[in-house]
Amino acid sequence: MRLLRVGDRISALRVRLDEKFTLPERFKGTVVEKWTNYWKGLLRDYTEVGVGVVKESYAKPKKAFLYGTGALAVYLAARNNPDECAFMTLLRKQTNRMVTLPTEQQNRESADYLVMLERAVNQKKLRLLSLGIFTLMWVDLYDEDDCTYPAICEYTSVGFLNFHERIIDVGFWNEFWRLKFKMRNYDINYL
Repeated sequence: MRLLRVGDRISALRVRLDEKFTLPERFKGTVVEKWTNYWKGLLRDYTEVGVGVVKESYAKPKKAFLYGTGALAVYLAARNNPDECAFMTLLRKQTNRMVTLPTEQQNRESADYLVMLERAVNQKKLRLLSLGIFTLMWVDLYDEDDCTYPAICEYTSVGFLNFHERIIDVGFWNEFWRLKFKMRNYDINYL
């Protein structure tokens, strides 16, 4: 239980540092003193928070374990969040797999989904929205380089209420799951 006395050690260290490092008289009442007081207060607040977290983690280890596991899971999900390059690589890979089959053996659902994705890419309507831990791939109404009035008018763009209808894929953990789901039985004669 020696680690529980972290707060006492930090406060003793703070007192020793305050005694050693004092501002010269010429800086008293100036902006420099206000600036150092601000940073000292900020450091004191964060050390108190850190000490409180350590003490609470010893008092409730299960809760600390769950919070730590959750924070690690969110960090790893954000680190493995796929981007547009990963989507294009996966799309090319799946298209190459589909091209190796004769059209009679291709699953219609998989082939139609790939054709729809290729058209959206060729028309430059495919958009990516990264939300930190997962990515939404959606199809816009207009080309990204289109400068006509309907394309730039905010009233004719995709709204928040019908945005969910335009989502074509969800990326999480370096995978785009709908593309993976659609391509799982791309061959009719699979074994």
